[in-house]
Amino acid sequence: MIDPEWRNLMEEWRQAEPEAAPFTAAEARRIRRQARRRGYGLFLLAAGEILSSLGLVVWYFRELPEHHGPVELSGFAALVFFLAVAFAFTYWNRRGVWWPAAESTRTFVEFSAERCRRKLRALRFCPWLLAAELVFLIPWAVWALLSKAAAPLQDWLAVFGWTALSVVAVLWGGAWMRRRTLRELERWEEMARGLAEP
Repeated sequence: MIDPEWRNLMEEWRQAEPEAAPFTAAEARRIRRQARRRGYGLFLLAAGEILSSLGLVVWYFRELPEHHGPVELSGFAALVFFLAVAFAFTYWNRRGVWWPAAESTRTFVEFSAERCRRKLRALRFCPWLLAAELVFLIPWAVWALLSKAAAPLQDWLAVFGWTALSVVAVLWGGAWMRRRTLRELERWEEMARGLAEP
């Protein structure tokens, strides 16, 4: 005779057990492998972001003793501020999508779809951060160039040419990544719908 409370617990456990995926074993392994690979990729991306940002801050900081006027100090403060904003958003946006909590195919599919949604959120944030950086950078660059004794024309062209190229590259790259991510999200959501069907 099974205790009713124990029977209820067993029933809850059976209901919580992941349903079998309508995929072959090879497809399920491929889905899990892809989700794990993306998890490792996120860790590598985070490490790269930290190392490159630290390298930039250290390089700029090492230049400060030689050139420590208000232009350089305000540039360094802005660099640290914008990096802090970018890191705060990035790690807030990535919370919970580093690694799946369970090992079922359904979990990996839903998890991969959520990663795509977070990437789209980051792509929506990027132009706003870029606009804020430009609001600072353009007047700051003019100030920096005017503070030099007769800055040559090529300095002006280099600063504003690189700024314009960077803006175009970020916006074009963001639009390309958005289209690619939307296609990927559509595939994951289609798989998730297939898993939900009886």
